[in-house]
Amino acid sequence: VVSTQSTESSGINAEYGKAAAVSSPPPAKRRRNDSSHENGEDKMRFGTKVYCNAIVSELIGILKPEIRELIEYCNKIKMWIQLLIPKMEDGNNFGVSIQEETISEVSTFCEFAKVAFDDMSRYFVTRGKVSSKIVKYPHLEDYVQYLTELDEKQFLHIRVFANDLKMIYCCMFDIINKNLEKIKMPRSQMSSNLY
Repeated sequence: VVSTQSTESSGINAEYGKAAAVSSPPPAKRRRNDSSHENGEDKMRFGTKVYCNAIVSELIGILKPEIRELIEYCNKIKMWIQLLIPKMEDGNNFGVSIQEETISEVSTFCEFAKVAFDDMSRYFVTRGKVSSKIVKYPHLEDYVQYLTELDEKQFLHIRVFANDLKMIYCCMFDIINKNLEKIKMPRSQMSSNLY
C-alpha cells in the first residue's frame, strides 16, 4: 500500500514506472562525491596561479629581435654572394669555390639562429604544460621544482646564445673580410682576357 501511494503521489502508474525504469539507460557519469567539495580540494586546485618568469620573458623579448635581424642579414649576404657568382666555365673556379664555401658558412649561421628562435617558442609551450600540471596537482612539489629547473635552463640557453650571437657576427665578418676580393671578383681579369 505504501509503495502504491508513493508511485501515485509522484504521478506515475505502477505499470508505467516499471517500463520506464527498464527502458532508461543508467547515467553515463557517476555523481560527484560531495566530500571533495567539503574538504576544499577544488578550492585549492583552482586557487593556484602560476606567473610567467619576468626575467626570462624580458630577455627573450630583447633577444628575439636580434635573432630576426641576424636571419635577415644572413639571407641578404647569401643573396649578395649568390648574385656575384659568375657563369660556369672550365678552370679557374677557385674564387667560385670560395664564394660557395662562404654561402655555406652563412647558411649554417642562419640555421643556428632559426633553431634558437624555435627553441625560445618551445620554452613557452613546455612551461605552459608544466604550469597546467601545477594547477592540476598543486600538492606535488616536483612540478614546481621542474618549472624552476626549466626556467634556469632557459636562462642558461639565452646566455649561451647571446654569446654565440656575438661569435656569429665576428665569424661572418672575418670570413667575408678575409675573402672579400675573391667574393667580389672570383676570377681574375688576366684569365678572362686570355679567352
